[in-house]
This record gives sequence, structure tokens and C-alpha cells, in this order.
Amino acid sequence: MKQKMVWKIPAILAMVMLSSNAFAEYSKTDHSKSFDGYRIYRANCFVCHGLDGTGNGPLAGKLETKPADLTNNDRLEKKSDRELFKIIEGKAPHGEVSNDMPQWGLAIPQTQIRSLLVYVRYLHSSKHPVSGDPEMGKRIYDKNCAICHGLDAKGKGTITKIYDMEPADHTDASSMNRMSNEKIRSIISTGTKGAKLMPGWKDLLSGKEIEDVISYIRLLSAQ
Repeated sequence: MKQKMVWKIPAILAMVMLSSNAFAEYSKTDHSKSFDGYRIYRANCFVCHGLDGTGNGPLAGKLETKPADLTNNDRLEKKSDRELFKIIEGKAPHGEVSNDMPQWGLAIPQTQIRSLLVYVRYLHSSKHPVSGDPEMGKRIYDKNCAICHGLDAKGKGTITKIYDMEPADHTDASSMNRMSNEKIRSIISTGTKGAKLMPGWKDLLSGKEIEDVISYIRLLSAQ
């Protein structure tokens, strides 16, 4: 017999139903799993866990058990990917999670749960905060940066077929993790010299827009 979950807060069930159509497009993206996970999180999970993942969402105060703080590295690093996947899916051992935690496996496919898992890993383990709006950052990136860095952000944009240049691969986790947000902000603002031919954008983009691009770039390299 298929187990049915009793929802204590009807708003959560309504949220899942209203968001089901939005989920369909996430698995089709060519971008990183972490960015896909960010989109899914912002569409659904934030209502309990909060926009910053600390467990302070709009519904948090109405739940019997406080939602988990997804930025707590000491707690989450002890969980394997398999364990976290089953928690999100709704198949964790009885008593391991609150009954208020939705069984997302009933609403979204496993590919999207994996993307959500990657974003949760970023929330609790990355030393680089996402302080801007990655969604807006993607729009700015696709419009301005993709011609050099490519829509897939691997540094092979259309213009590289014309000019001898070496744009950065923003999906390279190793190299990107070595760069602070301040360093990336400086490069975007003032540009670089040499083969990369990176222009400065400080006169074309606002400080907020640059911050949005940085936030998007961070998720591109979080695989």
C-alpha cells in the first residue's frame, strides 16, 4: 500500500501543486546542477528553510519542529549524499526528520532532487557567500558575458573563434574556488590584461548587477 503523508499545513501542499509546472523546466537547463538546485530551492524550499537556508522561512514559526539550518556544516557534513538524498526524497528512516518535511519524491523527479542536493551542499560547505541574485545574474551573463565565456560558461564563446583569447572557464571548480568574491568583483569591474582580454564593466553595470553576476558564477562552478 502506498504510504500517504498527512500534511499539517495545507499551504505546503498547495505550494507543491502550484510549483509542479515550474519544476519541469529545471531539468532541461544546460547550466550547473547547483544553479538548477537554487531555482528549485527558491521556488519551494525557502518557505520553511528560509532564503538563506538558516531555517527561518515564512512557515518556520508555524511548524512543530524548527526546519533544519542548511548552513550548519558541522551537522550536514556528517550526512552522506545518499542520506541527504533520501531525506529530501522522503524516504529517510522513521524519526530521522520532522513529519513536517515534505516528501519531495512525490512531486519532483530524482534528477531535480540531485540538483537540490548539490545546492544544499553549497549552502553548508562553501566559503563564498551568494549575496546577490543568481537568476538576475544569469540574465546579465547571457547578455554580456556569454559572447566570450559561452552560454555554458566554459570559456569557449563565439568570439573565441575570431580572436586569439582565453576567457576564464567559470565551471572550473578548482580555479574558481581559489578566487574570493572580492577578486572576482575586481576582475569584472576593471578587467584584466593579457591573453584573456577581459574588459572592465564598472561603467556599464551597477554594483548590484556585478554582485548578481558573481552569485551566478559561484553556482556555475559548484558541481
